[in-house]
Order: sequence, then structure tokens, then C-alpha cells
Amino acid sequence: MFRPSVLFVVALVAASYALPPAPASAAELTDVIDADDENDPYDFTGEITYRRSLRRAKITREYACSPSLRSFDRDTCPDAGPAGELVQVKELRYERVIHEVVPRVRFGIWHDLELAIEAPIVVQDEQSLRFAGNGGDANSAVVTADTSTIAPADEERLFEVPNAGLPTRAGFGDMQFMLRWSPIAQERDDQRGNWTLEFGYRAPTGQVMEFGNEGVGRGVHELTLATSLSRRFHYTDPYVRVAGILPIPSDSSLFKDYGDSQEHVGPGARLEFDLGSEFIAFEQPKYGVKIFLDLSLGATYQAEGRDYSELFDAFAGGSADAQTRTCDPSAATGGNCAVYNPDSRSKLAAEPTFDGITTVEEYMTFRVRAGFGAYLSKYTKLAVHVGLDHDTEHFLSNADIGKDLDGSGLVEAKGDPRYDAAEHNPTYVPAIDAQGRRIRIEETTVFNVAANLSLVF
Repeated sequence: MFRPSVLFVVALVAASYALPPAPASAAELTDVIDADDENDPYDFTGEITYRRSLRRAKITREYACSPSLRSFDRDTCPDAGPAGELVQVKELRYERVIHEVVPRVRFGIWHDLELAIEAPIVVQDEQSLRFAGNGGDANSAVVTADTSTIAPADEERLFEVPNAGLPTRAGFGDMQFMLRWSPIAQERDDQRGNWTLEFGYRAPTGQVMEFGNEGVGRGVHELTLATSLSRRFHYTDPYVRVAGILPIPSDSSLFKDYGDSQEHVGPGARLEFDLGSEFIAFEQPKYGVKIFLDLSLGATYQAEGRDYSELFDAFAGGSADAQTRTCDPSAATGGNCAVYNPDSRSKLAAEPTFDGITTVEEYMTFRVRAGFGAYLSKYTKLAVHVGLDHDTEHFLSNADIGKDLDGSGLVEAKGDPRYDAAEHNPTYVPAIDAQGRRIRIEETTVFNVAANLSLVF
């Protein structure tokens, strides 16, 4: 999908090395403000960024094709053999729009050392769910309540579709504090490039997202360790950045350790990689004027973990709604009752208290960015960025039932002579984690736009 763009950026970056270096400020990615320099004792930058993101995706669900069943549908399972197979059947279309304002301040502390603080404010976070249409293909079926397994017309449903109960979230988010240091700076030695190290901490300052509130915080402490390199040539400034992010659940979060054979407690770690270059169209260093373009490609690996997913609010709301209907997960029509593992010994076992947090399978995100920036003077910068992200397909509900501790090859249920509660994963939700019932997200695209105003002192 991104191969032509990859070759284009790599070619431009490689070509830039044929040009001699030009002593100038670093690329935005590696630029660090400092203090205690001769004739410049203190630097400070104040920024405000507006961001809008539009996320769209298709939700599917596993369907067990078994030719031995009377309900077997050859149209749904055209290739099913005598042993049957699992197929992904489309169910829903998902959309989410987030408007966010992010103030950020940067303080010079010492030579090529800065402290950056950002305080995100979510102005509006809206989601919507509907049954999937034909996707523009007249021969493709349209999903209705008569064909849906998530929200069937005459059976127990996971949640309502269309879902009018999804909250509009807004509020103060999770603040980030970042120390940035450049042990090598081209501005000080024009024979070398720029090398920047970053150590960041994101604090759980926002109200934790839960069903029934409008909070936007995730309730985790996030540690970031990153390194980036750049080297300015006359008209180009290629750069590369690698970062690792480790989330650690806070005591106030929804990520709890219920013991026994629980698979994950909190979200998985992330690894990020970005490659790109700035292209300088015009520059007058004497007056602090510079106009540049910024093109980059990136990828993020998201490890598996218990996390907020696209269906977090829908799952939690459906579980709360089920309590009013006295949903019975053991009933013949109760397979959609989202409750925690009834065979575990957790205090939440079989109780209708599913909070919407699920075990999200590992996946990759690929992104492409294009930006325009202009330093109008030594004190003012304007920038605009647009981007497109794509998440690879992955399960939103992927918890294992537990661990085989006695070597029997199975995790036995209650009533079995070899049953051991310690083998069971307390966060396993049979309605959505069992094979043949898992929920998957596909065709995810995220459109981003951002505008930034910076004041430099």
C-alpha cells in the first residue's frame, strides 16, 4: 500500500547526502531548546495544537460453519468441508471523531536539554455504530437484525444497534512530561548531525473512562524511551526516530489483577518507528524565517494486552443493559451475555459486571504524514499536518480460557473431576472470547489533521 511512498522518501533522503551540510537548526523532530548559552541565557516555547481524527472500520464476528448442523448456511460457508471451518462474517460499521486541543510548553534547562509538558484537552469524542451495508457491492448482503449475531432481533444481544447510548466524551486528558537531550548537535558542530534522546512520563491525570461517565483518561502510567537522528543539508533535513512505550496500570484504572491464570493485566507495550525528511523551500536565518515541507512514513507495533477497544463503550453499555433484562448466560438464547469466566473463582465470575475492557490482539499501525511549516520570524511558527493511518486486522476479544496446569491438555470446566479453578483466566468472557464468537476489526483507516501555533522566546 505504501511502497511507492517509501521509495520516494528513501530516494529523497539518500540524494540529500550528496549535498554538503549546512549549519542550521535541527529538524523539528530532533530540535531541542536549551539555556545558559552565551548571549542566550534562557529559551522558552509555548505551543497550541488543534487535532482532529476520523476513524472508520468494519466489525466482523467469527462464525462456526458446521455442515452437520441443521442451521448450516452454504452461502455463508461456501468452502466448508465435513469438519467445518471458522469464517469472519461482517456485522457492523464503526466511526469515531475526536476533536482535541493540546497546549504544550518547552523550557530550556541547560545546554541542549529541555523539559516539555503537554496537557491535552478533548473537546469532543463521538462514536457511532450501525449494521454493515453492502459496501458498494450490489451482490453483497446488507446486515440487519434478522441476520446479525451481535444484535439479533429475537435473541439476547451483546448491545443495541444502532447504539444511541454511546457517550460523547470530553475533558482534560493525561498529561505528558518529557525530558529531551541532544548529546550531539549540528548547530554546535556542523561536521556532525543531531542525536536526541527522550525520556517521557504520561500521568493518569484525566478522569478514567468508564461506562456512565464522560472521562477521556486511560488510567495508566506510560513510560517512553526514544532516540532520534537527523542531519541538515542545504535543502533537506532527513530524520529517523525509534521509541518504546510501556504502559503501567494505575490503582484507579479498570485494569485489575484478579489472580490465578489471568493472561494480561493492562495494555501491551508499543514500539514506534518513523522515517522522513524536511524539505526547506525558503530560508533567511538572519530574520529567523524558514518555510519547509515535512514528509514521513511510520509504523507502530502494538503488543497484545487488556485495553480499551473500539467497542469498549458498546460492550459496557450492553452489559449494564443486560442486568435490567436479567440476562442468563447459561440459557439457550443467552450466548450473548457478556460476563466474566463463570468457571473462575474471581469475585466477578458469572456476574453481569463486564466493564468493557477486552484482551486486544497484537497488531501493526502504518502511517504516512505530510506537513507544511513556516517560521514567520524568530518568535512565531505556524504548521499544518495531515495524515493517514491503517491498522492491520486483529481481534478485539482474544482472551484465552486459561492455562493447563495439570498436564491434562485441557482447562476443565466445573463439574469435571479434574476441574481446577486456578487454571481459569478470570477475564475470559465466553460470549466474545470463545472460538466461533470472537469479534474482529478490519479495514481500519484513520484520517488526521492538525494545526499548530508556536511562540518562541
